[in-house]
Formats: sequence, structure tokens, C-alpha cells
Amino acid sequence: MNRTSLLSLCVAASLVACTERTSSPAAGVDSGVAIAPVAPAAPGKGQTPAPSTEPQGAGSPEAVVPGSATAEAANADSGVGEYTGAPAAEKGTCSAASLSPRAAPASPALPAPVESMRQRIIAAAVACDYTALNTLADENGKAVRFTFGDDTDAGEYWRAAEKLGNPELARIVKVLNLPYAKQDNLYFWPAVHVTGATSDKDWGALKGVYPDEEIAGMKDQGSYLGLRVGITPEGDWQIAVAGD
Repeated sequence: MNRTSLLSLCVAASLVACTERTSSPAAGVDSGVAIAPVAPAAPGKGQTPAPSTEPQGAGSPEAVVPGSATAEAANADSGVGEYTGAPAAEKGTCSAASLSPRAAPASPALPAPVESMRQRIIAAAVACDYTALNTLADENGKAVRFTFGDDTDAGEYWRAAEKLGNPELARIVKVLNLPYAKQDNLYFWPAVHVTGATSDKDWGALKGVYPDEEIAGMKDQGSYLGLRVGITPEGDWQIAVAGD
């Protein structure tokens, strides 16, 4: 083989080798071999993981927490308003705490100022809010007559009574949910304070307000001597007192 032929053969071989290298597919591109996914690196110490985009607790009901926006909305729907001035330590600790803050419908219907005061007294008592009760007592001028003694602060009087185990606030709520009667310039609860309890039905309506033995004692005396609440037609709360 002469020198010219040898050179031509070398050039041809070089061209074939170059063609094979350039036609080889790049790794992972159209090669039919799946690329293994690369796992994200775990956050190192002191690093904050990226926030998850998955929904948390989707579909779970929201608990109604006292004082929350949900609780306020539920309370607004009740139409009675909410008293939030009570110290946290007192909320839910009085005898009325387990009762409904909504007043039972009055029959016949009361004048609007009277009904408003009745509903707000009930709401404040159920909230165990002595400050709100004092505010309502003084809202229209004359303070509530709550005792035949010398005490001057109704809220403090009821707070002290509750601490001694006397369910004063529960009785206020329960009495205001009983039938009423008007005497002179006052709407009174319960009605038997005005009309007198003359039948077993009258006395039976008081069940739950006082223990059975106390009701029996009043029945023997022939008159209701328990708590009565009085509100004027203008909505002035004037009386919340028991006794003769």
C-alpha cells in the first residue's frame, strides 16, 4: 500500500469514529431510561422547613370558644347581646352559668323597654357578670332594691351570696322566665307575688326556683315570700328582693 492510500484510510477511520460519538444519546434524553427523582434535602439544624401546601383539618367543625368571633356571631343571632366585662376567673362560675341566656317568650307581650331590660338582666346573670348587673341596675337612675339590709352594692351582695352557695343569679334568671303580673307602676315576676299562689299549679310553677321544702313552707304560710323582680314600663329595674 502506497503512502497516499494509507493516508486516505486513516482519514476515513477518523470520520467513522467521530460520527459514532456524536450520535450517542445524552444520558437520560430519549434513552428510555427514567431519571430517578432527587429527594429534597432534609432541613439542617436551625433551618425552618418550607410550609406545607396541604389543607390542614379540612372539613372539621370549628369549636365555639367563648369570646371568639364564632361565639359572638352565635350570641348576636340569639338577640340578647353578650356581656364580656366579667373577670375571667368568674365567668362560668356562678349558679346561672348553665342556664340559657335567652328569655322565654312573655305572654302577653311586654312593652319594648321592659322586655329589653328583662333580656339583658338574664344575659348578664348567665354570664356571671356582676358589673353588668350593677350597670343595668343604675341605667335609668334609681338603683335596684336588692336587700332589706344596709348593703349598697347589688353586684357585691350577689357575688358574696354566690360564694356562700346561695344561687341568687340562677333565681333571678328562673323568676324572669315565669309568668308576670302588673301592679301599680311595676311589672312583677313571678306573677304569684301579685296574684297570690292559690293553687297547686301556682306553687308547682315555682319548682326549681326554690327547694321543695322551702316552697312547702311558703305554702303553709299562705304567701309567696321568695325573690321578686320589678321593672317599670320605662325599663327601669327597681326590685330584685326576697322576704317579707
